[in-house]
Amino acid sequence: MKILQICNKIPFPSRDGGSMAMHQLAESLTRLGHKVKILAMDTHKQQFSESELDAAYRKKYAPEYVFIDTRVKILGAMFNLFSDKSYNIERFYSLAFEKKLIGLLKQEKFDIVQLESIYVAPYLKIIREHSQARVVLRAHNIEHLIWERLSEGESRPVKRKYLRLLAERLKAYEQKHLNEFNAIAAITPGDAAYFRQAGCTKPVIHIPFCIDTTPVSPVVADRHSLFFIGAMDWLPNEESIRWILDQLWDKILEMQPAARFYIAGRNMPAWLKELNKKQVFVLPDVADAGLFIADKAILLAPYFSGGGMRVKFIEAMAQKKTVITTRIGAEGIEGRDGEHFILAETVAGMVAAVDKCMKEPALLDYIGANARSLVAGKYDSRRNAEALIELYKKLK
Repeated sequence: MKILQICNKIPFPSRDGGSMAMHQLAESLTRLGHKVKILAMDTHKQQFSESELDAAYRKKYAPEYVFIDTRVKILGAMFNLFSDKSYNIERFYSLAFEKKLIGLLKQEKFDIVQLESIYVAPYLKIIREHSQARVVLRAHNIEHLIWERLSEGESRPVKRKYLRLLAERLKAYEQKHLNEFNAIAAITPGDAAYFRQAGCTKPVIHIPFCIDTTPVSPVVADRHSLFFIGAMDWLPNEESIRWILDQLWDKILEMQPAARFYIAGRNMPAWLKELNKKQVFVLPDVADAGLFIADKAILLAPYFSGGGMRVKFIEAMAQKKTVITTRIGAEGIEGRDGEHFILAETVAGMVAAVDKCMKEPALLDYIGANARSLVAGKYDSRRNAEALIELYKKLK
């Protein structure tokens, strides 16, 4: 099959969970013998240098990029208030990107056009006008749910009201266009169920984030080391880090004086770079996420907003790390509390979980081994790519 993958961000080099999910799927489809062409948006968040693309990647995907300024602009946001359109969606539309897409569709014939996220859905009309390809939406999240949860956690009334408005308009856009795709591939079972309940009559399947589950090199991790990794310009990540530092860290040190907390991620805000907190280490832009994770024991990542699946969790679990999170954080992962990860919803519960893990190395080994087994069984890249191809073949 010939597949055009349209991405709302650069999939490679992979700098966050979303880009990693896109890249991993492209790799898996290619290994199965299918031809994948990549057209991506180059944004301020994901800017890259052409030198970062090696010859093998260029040959495999012939990637093309168009710069789009997706930054939130005060004037644009204000004018948007007087319309009924979703500002979240409007920021991803570009005439230059549309022209590039039309050129590709005229130049090549594709069997499938895969839209990576609802943010590239504005180009669906153009695809229909210039191609007979079947169009599949790969929904990385229920996007409006992220904004709903952010509004619920916002204490400032004006901002809370604005975030709620963004969520309502994004939800209306999502639901309006549900049946315009030939199929939807959701990242989590819960997301797939939502699309069906929202009225989608087209095929909806669950294709999770996948990872190469070849054996990892054993690394002895210090049980007193905790870590967090994620793009710090994504609000749910910053919200999580603030909660850890403000509510948890001093209490963890009281219980475990040897504990150390490592924070890594791109677009690190100034307040974190300048942080001066005992035994907390901030590492902006680590070169290799896998190496960063390898010698640490516990991924501490409580989430109270966001949606979809946490790619960082799958990466950590594949390396036999223990994940301590909340129910929202564990959404989409088909595991069990106390067996594949540990859930806690309160400050006391989270501190107790960290303390127990550091006191009981056998518990870390038990959960780590179960986590690795779960990822190998359910999140293997080849198996899930094959399921997606089966969906493609059934589309008419």
